[in-house]
Amino acid sequence: MKLYLIRHGEAVERGEAVREEDRWLTAAGRDGFRANARRLAKKVAAPEVIVTSPLVRAVQTADILAEVLGFSGEVTVAQELAPGFSSEGLFRLAGVCGSPRSLAVVGHEPDLGEVFGRLLGRDGALPLKKGAIVALRLDLAESGTPARFLWMIQRGKKFHELPAPG
Repeated sequence: MKLYLIRHGEAVERGEAVREEDRWLTAAGRDGFRANARRLAKKVAAPEVIVTSPLVRAVQTADILAEVLGFSGEVTVAQELAPGFSSEGLFRLAGVCGSPRSLAVVGHEPDLGEVFGRLLGRDGALPLKKGAIVALRLDLAESGTPARFLWMIQRGKKFHELPAPG
């Protein structure tokens, strides 16, 4: 399966006036992620399934992704992608989605970075910047190191190399 790990775009700051789950994307966050999604659209077709955390900023990011890629399905909101998400949760979620050929998952740090690192057999997390898109080849039947890094898009640039540990 081709797996896209996507961190939500830049959101309004935390504060007493805005609950954590209600934080929305800033204009810069929407524009920045739209640019990254356009770069993705030049490289790949829309994934079979897009699943997002229920938090507002992640849902907005997933909606932008679906729009830019011309995704014809429904974006699925999954409580499992709320903060606290794990690689075990990813495997369960992929199974619930019918083990699609391609799956885009929109979520949060530090969870996505921890999942990214674990899938590649790293000892620690590989943190993702806001709006980052990581492509992996994932073998759901493989134990140990089930994924292979393909490429990453951050801040409108595509990177082929794997981030350095630590």
